[in-house]
Amino acid sequence: MYKYLILCLLTCSATVTAGLESLDDGELHHVEAQAGADIALKLTLNHTANAVFDTSVCPANQLEYCRLGISLNNRYHDGSLDTIDATTGVRTPSTTGRKEWLVFKGIQGTINIQKLMLDATDIQFSDNSVKAAIQLGFDENFPIHIRNFGFQSLSLERDDGPNEVGPGYLHATKYTAADGAFDANNPLTGTGREKGFIGLNMHGNLAIDGNIKVFGCGGHPRC
Repeated sequence: MYKYLILCLLTCSATVTAGLESLDDGELHHVEAQAGADIALKLTLNHTANAVFDTSVCPANQLEYCRLGISLNNRYHDGSLDTIDATTGVRTPSTTGRKEWLVFKGIQGTINIQKLMLDATDIQFSDNSVKAAIQLGFDENFPIHIRNFGFQSLSLERDDGPNEVGPGYLHATKYTAADGAFDANNPLTGTGREKGFIGLNMHGNLAIDGNIKVFGCGGHPRC
């Protein structure tokens, strides 16, 4: 009989309930959380694993699809660039509504952030008020690797028609062999360089030591 009762007690499950209790600011202030996180980020754009321009993604006959086009403040042609025939003097009105673009041609690059420290902190102002903030930290022992980051040429383009008809960011104007300007990303094919007025390429390591604090400051005099 006793063995039967003991067996029944062992097979019974006990029910435990726990209620949630709210914490005020003072109690939360004494709560210690875990440490922050170390994050590694790597951005690769139009590159192979060796940080070289990927001609399989951006072939010589489709370089216009490896660009970054920005239309600043929705700028567009307002019709002030009418053309005038030098012989007859006839003015031909220009089509309005054509967006203007800042186009980075032949864009590429690899950026490897080896260590980005994400943490939380408090910022104390002169009036002793405290503001919670996100803290992003960098360690100079883990430099940021920058490999062939940049663009081959920069140009200003305009759509052929209104409502992005013939978009300017896809204009495929290139230098010819007579110009002697060849595409640096396709040196063996004799491809003409895309027309533009400036280029940029960065390759090296960037060592940063310090932190950046991001916080909301609504209602503060500094905002």
